[in-house]
Amino acid sequence: MDPQSPSPSSRRQVFARRLLSTLALWSLVGAALYQRSDQALTLLIGFFGVMGCVEFARMLCHEPKGVTHGRFGLGLNLLYWVLALWHSLKRHEAPPMALDLAALCLSAQGAFLLCYRRPLEGSQTLQQIFATVFSTLYGCVFFGFVLRLLYSRPDGNQETAVAWLFYLLAVTKFSDMGAYAVGVLFGRHKMIPHISPAKSWEGLIGAALGSGLAAWSMHAIFGPALGAVSGVSALLLPMVICAVAISGDLAESVLKRCLSTKDSGHALPGIGGVLDLTDSILFTAPVLYFYLNHFAARA
Repeated sequence: MDPQSPSPSSRRQVFARRLLSTLALWSLVGAALYQRSDQALTLLIGFFGVMGCVEFARMLCHEPKGVTHGRFGLGLNLLYWVLALWHSLKRHEAPPMALDLAALCLSAQGAFLLCYRRPLEGSQTLQQIFATVFSTLYGCVFFGFVLRLLYSRPDGNQETAVAWLFYLLAVTKFSDMGAYAVGVLFGRHKMIPHISPAKSWEGLIGAALGSGLAAWSMHAIFGPALGAVSGVSALLLPMVICAVAISGDLAESVLKRCLSTKDSGHALPGIGGVLDLTDSILFTAPVLYFYLNHFAARA
């Protein structure tokens, strides 16, 4: 969130609501992870994926001339999640990459088809096309990597996949929480005020501390299940995830400012919408997936 100049009392109220929402969400995710149920975790990931797509389409539809493209993008993205969830629940594996490529191709072709219906409006027409394709990339392809992590099991062990999924969520979100807590308490030097006035360099230190603490805790809890990371990589990976998480958070701030909206939604008191919660995960999930399946596997 990007508050302009909140009073101390309002900041405390926001912090309290944010804390309650965070505890509730961690309880929900923790219960699903504890059950070790692929079906429950798949549906939970799908729920957040679908809600993210709905919120992004709603933001696009704030622009009157973007309603048609926004609705088309939403319909295509919902179809993506239906097919992805159906495939994973039926075959107990991640959806094929071909589904992502097909969704991107269809979003580009459909966006152009919609432009044939009315006179072109220069750069505004291009923006509508790009926004339609980006909605699929942002809401489906990026978040779809969370589902891929759940079914990424080179050793065939479900425990390994669950451990890495928990690692992703913990390191990413503790980075967010560390940045928020330290920024609220000690933030004095603005980091990128033209994008997010609330972000500070002190908060960046808090983000690094939060991600490091979360990574250490995950290794202490899961131990051998996180065997793909050890030594120097165990120290560097949470810092990389932290940096990418901050970039993802700032990316959503860019989107919200360009679309003139404060929060992506109001489903989560103190946090905002689902995209306000998952913005950093959208960026960190692909990074961790490719690290585990390509870099770490060859190391």
